[in-house]
Amino acid sequence: MLQQLATRRRMLPALIVVLAIGTLGIWGCADHPTDYENPADGIVTTKTETALIEAATLMEWIDEGRLNSTDPNSRDKVVVFLVGTPAAYTTGHIAGAQLWNSSTEYALTRLEGVAASGSMVITGPVLDTILSRSGVDQYTTIVLTTADDFNKATRAWWMLRYWGFPKERIKVLQGGDAGWVLAGNTLSTEVPTVTPSDFSVRDLAAYSEFGGDFRVSIGEAIRAVDAINSGTTPDVKWLDVRGGVDPVAGGKIGPAQLDSWNAYYVAGTTATLQPVADMVAHLATFGVTEATPLTYVNCQGGVKCSVPFFILDGILGWPTQSYNGSWGQWSAYGNDTVADAWETDLVSPGTATSRSFGTWTPGTPVLDPVSHAAYGIADPRANQIENEDEAYFSSGGTTTPPPGGGGGGGGDSGC
Repeated sequence: MLQQLATRRRMLPALIVVLAIGTLGIWGCADHPTDYENPADGIVTTKTETALIEAATLMEWIDEGRLNSTDPNSRDKVVVFLVGTPAAYTTGHIAGAQLWNSSTEYALTRLEGVAASGSMVITGPVLDTILSRSGVDQYTTIVLTTADDFNKATRAWWMLRYWGFPKERIKVLQGGDAGWVLAGNTLSTEVPTVTPSDFSVRDLAAYSEFGGDFRVSIGEAIRAVDAINSGTTPDVKWLDVRGGVDPVAGGKIGPAQLDSWNAYYVAGTTATLQPVADMVAHLATFGVTEATPLTYVNCQGGVKCSVPFFILDGILGWPTQSYNGSWGQWSAYGNDTVADAWETDLVSPGTATSRSFGTWTPGTPVLDPVSHAAYGIADPRANQIENEDEAYFSSGGTTTPPPGGGGGGGGDSGC
């Protein structure tokens, strides 16, 4: 008994110390939260209402020193890309902005389905080159602007979403460079000096998902049309936003409704979107609402249709998918040399409804002998681009995830 009492007396001071430390910890969290520094607390760029930002917001971030920041402790740097030609960049750009060359880094010819097609999404290594030379890392919010049509910036937005970038880490500048100047700012001709990074889209796999669901391949497009024609997906909508199309003489994808990419712009501008309420009202004329389960968009080559994709995904948060090959690829598959399962000017199986509407002169696709002989439209091997890209995305990165996950949008303090 005496031994037990002695032991308890020896333990008492230790217990008092433990209780004191615990009390101090609780006091520190409750009354002095600033004593704990959460690296996610200083993140502001991920908290905009939508992915569309005004010039004033970008200027605020620049004034805060976020643009091309070299601060090793920064968890919220900004990189601005002018998406356009070298000539446009040389003429003038937002000070500190870097070039995303729309002539060479915007689209590739790649094998998909039974033939190679142009205007396809760029590969992971190509995007890695753009991002790493520009200093983008896991703590970067990318702002896209253009000196041309708004669709230059939104095509880049769509490609970044496809490659797994969290929505909160990509912004598009309302009005582009013209809007920047209209807000009272100036352009520069100086090329910024930036510190490259070793960032790769493969690093995104640690906290984000590959965005294959944002892109529609030719096989998926044919199956989607067949499903609409058969009545399997009656509430799904399809918008063709090429603009100025004669559907009888020029042809279109069967269930697509004809819209125009620039119908969403403020009149007299090429890069300024209308107020949200006006765009929602315009979409409603095609039956596209918040309740629509999915809206497909296409154009000629996957550029113009990135405008409604951005509006639906980046502003409204409604389900949408962009048909990458669009009418350029679809119309080529109307050639009689294409196997019937892939031919786009035939009726959907089990229906009397054609996959296409109108008449056109199809191109002559260069058929791949292996895929044309072996693959059907539902064969996953025929989705070569997404198979290749997802494998690259998942092949392992080298950087650590940002605080809070999801591109560094926040995180718990632990208190």
